[in-house]
This record gives sequence, structure tokens and C-alpha cells, in this order.
Amino acid sequence: MKAIWKCITSWIHQHLHLVTLSVLTSTVIIIFTYVMGNSGYPLPGETGALKQITDYKKFLGIQIGQIPDSVLMINVCYDKMLVPYTENEVPVGNTIITDRGKLLEFLTKAKAANNYRYIFMDVFFEEGMETEYDSALFSTILSMDRLVIPKHKGAVMCDSNLYRKASNADYATTWQALSFSRYQYIHDDDESVALKIYQDRCGSTIKRHWGGLWYTDNGRLCQNSATLLLPIRVTGSLLDEEGQARERNYIYLSADMLDLDEMGVMSVSEQIDDKLVIIGDFKSDVHSTFLGPQPGSSILFNGYIALTQGAHLVNWTYMAILFVIYIIIGLFYLSGHSFSSMVMNPWLSIVLSFASTATVFLIIALVASWFDLAFNMWVPTTVYSLYDTFMQKYNIYKNKKK
Repeated sequence: MKAIWKCITSWIHQHLHLVTLSVLTSTVIIIFTYVMGNSGYPLPGETGALKQITDYKKFLGIQIGQIPDSVLMINVCYDKMLVPYTENEVPVGNTIITDRGKLLEFLTKAKAANNYRYIFMDVFFEEGMETEYDSALFSTILSMDRLVIPKHKGAVMCDSNLYRKASNADYATTWQALSFSRYQYIHDDDESVALKIYQDRCGSTIKRHWGGLWYTDNGRLCQNSATLLLPIRVTGSLLDEEGQARERNYIYLSADMLDLDEMGVMSVSEQIDDKLVIIGDFKSDVHSTFLGPQPGSSILFNGYIALTQGAHLVNWTYMAILFVIYIIIGLFYLSGHSFSSMVMNPWLSIVLSFASTATVFLIIALVASWFDLAFNMWVPTTVYSLYDTFMQKYNIYKNKKK
């Protein structure tokens, strides 16, 4: 062991300039990946490995996407009403919105019970859509504790007082990745729905420093965005926690909850007791994700779940492992080696000749994904591609001088 360590230290002393450059490169990659990760925009290659691992887990029969008993999903896709619609104060016809009478009925009973953990009502009250229930409904919303509703950039709510109960419900995509993958918690000093729930339930929050250069949560370094693994997924059917099949993992507002209450079978108070209640349209308000279509309500709530699991916190052990791997790869490149030159067997050498740094990073991404960790290949692959190009040009230049 001493002989091996002596050999390593001797090599480091002889190639100190390469080691220094590789350490600096590794540091730059770690820092740049962190800064890029604070954006709400998905980075190329960020979720591909996660999808593959999820498919493997499904094939192996590992249950994923369960909705725990503490969460109650309420679908309002069939609770609709027709209202007049105006543009610039000019009537243009009618439009369909969520039935505010049904929402008022539910919230009135939920407020009286006051035994729910939290209510996220993913229903946007847009300007220009008015009903006879608005005054009573909005007054009830404003008077309730542990409740949040969405707001959207560029859209105006029909009652300015509702902003007191509203948080940002937007997310970003790029031209390369039209599906959702990353959730941003602070949008230009505007807190998201997930962060609001986290603040109210956990008493913690994300703080922005130096204009968004870095972020902390209770003094712990964290990121402003997280790649959501979507542990809670809304589907037409799913196995419950006891492995029993059930028709769907949500209930309808009128057809299930309010009807059961009216018939005296089970009151609203009993149904929401100690529950995290998510209300939304699970049929029309659907977004593309790396795991297929999901309701916006489910995506936003998964943002809160990620916070409670610490997915936004910097994992120092994980960072240290990546730091060492980046150093080794940097030394590999700077020393002018190739994968095939590492082995004596000619057949294995041919196989390794097809390998690249991107292949190594893909393997890292797959391993990380198995442990529910997101690994972005884009930053290190870009940096080491530049390394490769530079070394090729440098070798051509040296050969010409000879």
C-alpha cells in the first residue's frame, strides 16, 4: 500500500501542472453546474437517464408514483359552469370555467371543519369571468388558513385581494425540451406555490443572495431549482399502498366528495381530516413531462415534495465524488491518453475505442438516477469536448514544429 501511495505522490509531483489545471477545471465545472442549475430552464440531457431508470424500475416491478394516504387529490374536470366573457370590457360570448358554486360549497365545509393539513386549490380566477358566487367565494378563500391559489405572470386576477392568497404557478421550457423537468422556486423575487406551502408547513424558506448567485435554506447551500422526480403521479388507475388495485387515485368534487356528504355516507370533514388537499383539473390542465402527461396541479405539488425531501439542498458527498471524477477525467485528457490505450487486450481495446467521455457521463447519470439523483451531462461534456479539441489542435501544432 505504501509503495502504491509513493508511486502516486511521485507522479503528482512530476505532473503538478496537469494536476493543478485539472483541479481548477473540476472546480469550474462544479460551480458552473450549480449556477446553471438555479435556472428554471431544463438543461440538455438532464432527464433522459431518469426516464430510463424509471422504465427499468417498472420492468422490475418496483412500484413508483404512489399517492400516500396523507394526500387527497380532488378532480374538478367535470365541475363546470358557463359564464359570460368580456375582452376590454366588451362582451364576446360565453366560456367554461370551474363551477365556483361547488368550490364555495366545499370550502365553506372545509373551513368549518378546519381539520385539513393544507389546501392547494389550483384554480385560476381570471379577470373578465364573473359569477354570482364570487363575493362569497373570494371572502371564504381570504378568510381561510393553510390555503394557497395560483397566479400567473401576464394574467390578471378578477379580484386584487386574491393576490394575498396567491403564489406563482409558472414553469419554463426550451425549444429543445418542450416538456417540463425543472421546477423553479423563486421567480424574480416572486415565491412559487411549492415554496409557499413549504414555508407554511415547514417554517423554512429559500433565501436569495447576491442577485441570485447562490441560495440558502436555513444557512444550508441549496439551489433555486430542482429536477422533479415526480414521486406523486396522477393516473387513471394505480395500486394503493396495500397493493390493491383501485379505479383511480383521485376523487371527483361533486360526484364523490359532495355527494357522499349530502347522502350522509361520509362528511367533507371526515374526508379531508388530516389531509393535504390538492384541487385541480386533471383532464384539461395537463402538461408534458419526461414521464408522460401529468396535471399541472400534480407537478406543482411535487415541487413541494422535493423541498421536504431536501432535493434542493446541495449534496456534498455527491459533489465530492463528482469533483474527484472530474479531476481524473481531466488528467486523462491532459495526459493525452485514450480509453483503448489503457488495456493490452486487442479485442477489448477495439471495444473501448468506441467509448468517449460522454459514455462515462451517461453511466454516471444512470447510476445517479438509480439513487434518485439528477446528473446533468451538458456542462462537463461541453467542457471536456473543448479539452479534446484543444489537445487535438495542440498535438497538430507540435507535430508541425517537428
